[in-house]
Amino acid sequence: MNELKFLVILLLFGFVGEAASQGLNEVVELAEIMEENEIPGISLTYVKSGEINLETGQGKKNDSEVVDQETVFSAASLSKPIFAYIVMQLVDEGTIDLDRPLHEYYEYPDVANEKRHLGVTAKMILSHTSGLPNWRKKKLKFLFEPGEKYSYSGEGYVWLQRVVEHLKQKRLDEIAQEYVFGPLGMTRSSYVFCPEFEDNYSISYRKNGVSREKNRISQENAAASLQTTAGDYGKFLIALMSGDAISDETRELMFTPVKTTQPKEDEPKIFWGLGVGIQMTEGGPQIFQWGDNWTFRGYFTANIETKDAVIYLTNSENGLIPVREFVGEFMTDPQPAADWLNYK
Repeated sequence: MNELKFLVILLLFGFVGEAASQGLNEVVELAEIMEENEIPGISLTYVKSGEINLETGQGKKNDSEVVDQETVFSAASLSKPIFAYIVMQLVDEGTIDLDRPLHEYYEYPDVANEKRHLGVTAKMILSHTSGLPNWRKKKLKFLFEPGEKYSYSGEGYVWLQRVVEHLKQKRLDEIAQEYVFGPLGMTRSSYVFCPEFEDNYSISYRKNGVSREKNRISQENAAASLQTTAGDYGKFLIALMSGDAISDETRELMFTPVKTTQPKEDEPKIFWGLGVGIQMTEGGPQIFQWGDNWTFRGYFTANIETKDAVIYLTNSENGLIPVREFVGEFMTDPQPAADWLNYK
């Protein structure tokens, strides 16, 4: 890259102020990945040894303003691990038993006519073995017997959300503020779009560069509606890796494989624990989750032994294509999850 082009990239993506503190090569590489993949904006945080090492927002949040560390993105399925962390706190409280059928807590009307619902537990929901589809087309129906195998399901999380809301007699966002956002100082996070986000949020872009207006989500969805920044999410990952608010036993349950996502492989490398994916790497097991709400896409992976993690959120349909490159700037281990996700 010539010097002029380099300076243009730094100015365009807002890197000049960080170059001195973070290292010129690292800064240029991140900008190049965005440019090569036509990703307008990103919010990224790197956690090293359990502490935030880098927190940055780069690129554009709309056609005239740039992303900064306070810019709120839609986090899509990165909603799920936070909800799972709440559920595991309720397990420690004795409010929920992971192996007790959910219908004994609350009769969910959407599945009440399906006999299979009688055997579904919170453990099955969190490990994506409930037998439900990701999202229903019309009526919610089971695809297979609960507990039989892995099949990713947002519908399951919504069901468990209804159970939690019933038990606590509060809406999900109130519960999240009490158990996660408040204690961790996640001031730019919510399961709905808040009025205080109006001054600094990102719109999103299709792969052809056409922008889409922001969906100001008003109904909580445990599987998909999280609004946050990478910096806030980094605080959550630190708490998740250390198990600050849950017992050691409960934390171990979260990070223990329940089912492989690759049943036909002799040596599977991707599993699901309780609320998080688990990938087996040469550097040790890493937990992960991707987010995909079409034009908001993001990803995190965290090494539960070294307490290193990378979380990034993008405002682009292209955001998961260079997942390996973004993560590789900070964590050198191979990423089996990148192959499994197979975004191109």
